Amino acid sequence: MDLHLMDAAPTEAERAAVDGFLGAPETGWEGGHERSARDLRVVRGGREARERRHLLLPALHALQAGVGWISRGGLTYVSQRLSVPPAETYGVATFYAMFSVEERPPNVVHICDDLACRGAGGLALCDELTRDAAPEGADAGGWAWARSPCLGMCEQAPAVFAQRAGRPEVALGEATRATIDAMVAPESDVVCAGGVGAPQTLAPEG
Repeated sequence: MDLHLMDAAPTEAERAAVDGFLGAPETGWEGGHERSARDLRVVRGGREARERRHLLLPALHALQAGVGWISRGGLTYVSQRLSVPPAETYGVATFYAMFSVEERPPNVVHICDDLACRGAGGLALCDELTRDAAPEGADAGGWAWARSPCLGMCEQAPAVFAQRAGRPEVALGEATRATIDAMVAPESDVVCAGGVGAPQTLAPEG
């Protein structure tokens, strides 16, 4: 397959995040820093490339978990590693609400505002953060917050889910402002208290 990549290079941190999941690239064609003499004669593709396409979503997860967002360079590197057209990779990265293709703070707290959480304090929590921390999506000092579709923790409403670059993600129920402060603290030892159905697809507009 003739793969047309974007003219955007990954950072070393982005390479490390992706390689940590996929393993180091075996050839220059799939992202190695140098091409060997064999690379000039052999190009992998076809069935071998198609068999790796199921790794696209978890590779994007690994990239965002390590760096905090999915840049053009990082997206290009994932495409190159898996022989997936960048347009397809971009489509997956923009389909899920928990992925971001725009630079943002390293810690992002998603607050469920679906029906169960909305009436159990979720909206009040959003109002409190807007008033005392920062508007939705704005940098509140190394972290930001955003409204989220259902996180699958309705019995523990209101639920929140924190993505923390380079650290484990955290999902907690019965959340408060103190809960959120603890989740985004630099030396946070907060652990998950329940499952989370993230990432969710983007909520329909209108």
